[in-house]
Amino acid sequence: MKGTKHTGKYCNICKNELTSWDLRLSKSLAYKNPVCEACIAKEYGLTADELRDKMEDYFGLRPCQGL
Repeated sequence: MKGTKHTGKYCNICKNELTSWDLRLSKSLAYKNPVCEACIAKEYGLTADELRDKMEDYFGLRPCQGL
């Protein structure tokens, strides 16, 4: 995916490779172990776009333009 930085780390739920955005989300939401955006969105019953909007509105976090 253009504009994302892969980290070599993997989601503790689905085992997909994490991006730098996934790590920022996990840290912001105080996850003990890093989790990907898709798994976080699923846990909260949101789409990825809805999660990104909420993160921007409440935490001031925005993903890079490549997402």
